[in-house]
Amino acid sequence: MVEVVAALLLRTQNKRTELLICRRPANKARGLLWEFPGGKIEAGETPRQALARECREELGARVCVGLPYATVLHEYPDLTVRLSLYQAIFPAGEQPQALEHSDLRWIAPEELPQYDFCPADQIILEKIQREGLPQINAVQEQLLSMQDLPYRKFQIPLIPTVNPETVIGVRTPALRAFAKSFAQTGQATAFLQILPHTYFEENNLHAFLIERLGDYAQTIAALDAFLLHVDNWATCDSLSPKCFAKHHPELRREIDRWLRSPHVYVVRFAIKTLMNEFLGADFLPTDPERLAAYQTDEYYLQMMIAWYFATALAKRYDDMLPYFRTGVLAPAVRKMAVRKAKDSFRITKEQKELLGQI
Repeated sequence: MVEVVAALLLRTQNKRTELLICRRPANKARGLLWEFPGGKIEAGETPRQALARECREELGARVCVGLPYATVLHEYPDLTVRLSLYQAIFPAGEQPQALEHSDLRWIAPEELPQYDFCPADQIILEKIQREGLPQINAVQEQLLSMQDLPYRKFQIPLIPTVNPETVIGVRTPALRAFAKSFAQTGQATAFLQILPHTYFEENNLHAFLIERLGDYAQTIAALDAFLLHVDNWATCDSLSPKCFAKHHPELRREIDRWLRSPHVYVVRFAIKTLMNEFLGADFLPTDPERLAAYQTDEYYLQMMIAWYFATALAKRYDDMLPYFRTGVLAPAVRKMAVRKAKDSFRITKEQKELLGQI
């Protein structure tokens, strides 16, 4: 069986969504039939990498690949193919050329019956005619245009709770830079009202926009709406609202409320906020006491509690050392906290040696 990928390339023209179709050359199998651009996956390639390469070779243009749209298994007389079709766009400035096809055309869905397609595409055509074309909004298009497929491949194993199909692959500095400029537009306010999002990067953009809100009450409301949709440590941990520093008394009440949440990443955010905001002058001894007593089997909460104690040890060594010496920390949490503390540059060599002895 041959694994094949193809692109459902979309654009908006005169307020209608169109798709790109390509006509096979006469001298190839299934010559002069229409198809979606793409080709075979080579050894070592991910499907999206293969599709980007094939479109570069066939169309002479860079494409940005989004969600899968359909998968079809079809037996031709000469081979069996599994065809995976992905939503895709051309970033600004890219124009397709017929480098390997005899013709290219942008058409509306209702025009599909006018063209004779390869048999493997028939089920896909029926789906398009039945459901219409998927929509890619302006923000998604911008995020897709920043796609870095090697980075995506590196990133996915680091966020195992995220559906990998929803990861575009945008480097964090580029996403933060976009958030900074996007926050100055009226579109940002509308974007913050849209939940849930489709892509992992949309959630991270949402987090970066919340960080930039200046009004404390507005920030808390935005957090309460957003945190329930967070499904991974990376999005959760990237969120540090700037207005928190001036509202510690009110913020403690919110932390108490978040700590009682049944949602893993609401609780993780509460613990991270305690770590970020309350290990200085506003530290209370009841904070580590409460976290040491927190019972959980959730790995990402255990890890966050361990991170809190390792950071607290660096900032308040004498206050925190008893938590490491006694058995109040859960064994798994203590082990993680000691490992993080030993990796810290803020803890002295002598302090690390002492940790190894207790």
